[in-house]
Amino acid sequence: MKKIGIIGLGKMGEAIAYRLKQSDFAVEGFDIDAQNCEHAKKNGIKVISNIESLIKNNEIIWIMVPVSAVDFVIKEIATHAAPNTIVVDGGNSYFADSQKRALTLKEKNISFLDCGTSGGIAGRRYGFCLMVGGEEKIFEKVESIFFALAMTGPLGYDYCGPSGAGHYVKMIHNGIEYGIMQAYAEGFHLLHEGEFKNKINLHRVACLWNHGSIIRSHLLKLVEKIFDEHENFDGISGVALESGMGKWTVQEGKKQQIPTPVIEASCKVREESQKTGGNFATKIVALLRNKFGGHQYYKKS
Repeated sequence: MKKIGIIGLGKMGEAIAYRLKQSDFAVEGFDIDAQNCEHAKKNGIKVISNIESLIKNNEIIWIMVPVSAVDFVIKEIATHAAPNTIVVDGGNSYFADSQKRALTLKEKNISFLDCGTSGGIAGRRYGFCLMVGGEEKIFEKVESIFFALAMTGPLGYDYCGPSGAGHYVKMIHNGIEYGIMQAYAEGFHLLHEGEFKNKINLHRVACLWNHGSIIRSHLLKLVEKIFDEHENFDGISGVALESGMGKWTVQEGKKQQIPTPVIEASCKVREESQKTGGNFATKIVALLRNKFGGHQYYKKS
């Protein structure tokens, strides 16, 4: 039985811990949030009271914390981990930061893999899509972890390339996600307020499009659920937040002189929504983010 320590037991971290435990890994978890710890304990996860003990007790450590906390965790690992420890950052870190962290840990003889993790909160039940970067021999050494977490076994994860490549692929993935979500939202906005205002049932249209149309997708299924659950959006704020990965994608496009006008426009729409309160379309974006990732949306006071 392989041992693994999970740092960060929020929605995604607890899901990672849960799936690994279901695959007979010996899992230990740590989180600074007492509520997260209690929730993990109720689901059978062994919770360690301090981060230093978890680091010392495990040769494989999975990080699932907010981007702002990753450097603190890396510093703790660099201080307390034994040589030959393998670290996996499964969060949404910027790829260039992951490259730097790999070099920092290598000086301590600690290996680092960056793993873009997609699938949202539903990944706990169905499995994730995993995009991995780092040294290939290290990836192969812990490949059973990715197999256990992935939705469809070997088809649900892939080695993408050297350090930073996993988070780079996930960054582009999220940029694409921004554009797709915005396109759906704008289309339904037109249906809602266009030529046939108040005459078209949006839930039925979403359901219809999910059965055989070219634009059917997982995101559109979530749009269908949103319209089923909300008769109207009067009490929902149109403020659409962002994780930053869409902007990183646009920045990379400019750096490489590759145009990304759709993704850039979707980022600007979200920025504007935070100033103005948004509109019907940005309400859909906000509710979609909540539906697949548990991200916060606001209600009108």
